[in-house]
Amino acid sequence: MSPPNSKNDRLLTGMIIGVSVLGIGYFGWRAISENANTARENPFEYTVEDFREIDPALLRYTEVRTIPLDMETVHGLAVDDSGRVYVTGDDRVLVMNGEGREQAVIPTGGTARCIGVDTNGDMYLGMTGGIEVYGREGVRKARWNGPGGHAVLTSVAVTDNYVYVADAGNRILRKYDKSGNEVLRIGGRDESRGIPGSIVPSPFYDTALDPDGFVWLTNPGRHTLENYTPEGDPRTSWGLFSMDIGGFCGCCNPGHLAILDDGRFVTSEKGIPRVKVYDRLGKLESVVAGPDRFAEGTEGLDLAVDSRGRVYVLDPARKAVRIFERKNPGV
Repeated sequence: MSPPNSKNDRLLTGMIIGVSVLGIGYFGWRAISENANTARENPFEYTVEDFREIDPALLRYTEVRTIPLDMETVHGLAVDDSGRVYVTGDDRVLVMNGEGREQAVIPTGGTARCIGVDTNGDMYLGMTGGIEVYGREGVRKARWNGPGGHAVLTSVAVTDNYVYVADAGNRILRKYDKSGNEVLRIGGRDESRGIPGSIVPSPFYDTALDPDGFVWLTNPGRHTLENYTPEGDPRTSWGLFSMDIGGFCGCCNPGHLAILDDGRFVTSEKGIPRVKVYDRLGKLESVVAGPDRFAEGTEGLDLAVDSRGRVYVLDPARKAVRIFERKNPGV
């Protein structure tokens, strides 16, 4: 037998220590790896990916045309009674027919964030300094002084006699006559009349008129749409905060609104970009386009509709107008 401190014992001891270190390292690495995998597979982990998926049964529209835009930035969209398409961006308004062929380019000298077009073809542009009015031929007819202060004009809706302008900066809907006089403010907080007031955390605040002549206004911070008479009296509202496809999620949605000729609503959202259709009572009917149809982070999906029930979506990321049509009309 060799003595305890012999060379062979020292060699054996070293081998044992080496194997032990390798074993600890191996199993330690496995434990760390398994814990990491467990963390990634944690069913309680917060993720929005599940909410990006759309039930195929709800996808009842198909994209029938994409109109590319020769602009660096795009902001506002409108479609008139004749089917002409209007887009504001950079320092001009681009006017096209329904196939996307350019008909006019109207210089504005500044950027219009929004546009409304009346039955005469007059264009009402929400500019930094106020409202500018251009005739069908592209000549400026009037400039109305803006409300000043923190005003940010984000939407315009036009009737034969009045112009409704959403002011996101002051969280109010302003009603003007066709001479440019402000005649009414709608949607301001008034507890005695049951008006909670708008919450507008970002510059997305929209208005539209329904077929009966009533005024609709988005309240994005409250995730609702509110309905008023032309005299500013509240009528009803609908909408709820929910990550589910039937609700509006994020800090402030819906971002944009349009109303079809039969009174159904079209809405767009940011955060999880999607375009949806609701019936006249605010019940989800279908999805025009889900998040997979837009670049991640896309916002500012302005909307318009035409007499054929088609939905026009202004896509700022792609710098294009995208036209969607119902797959089975009447179903």
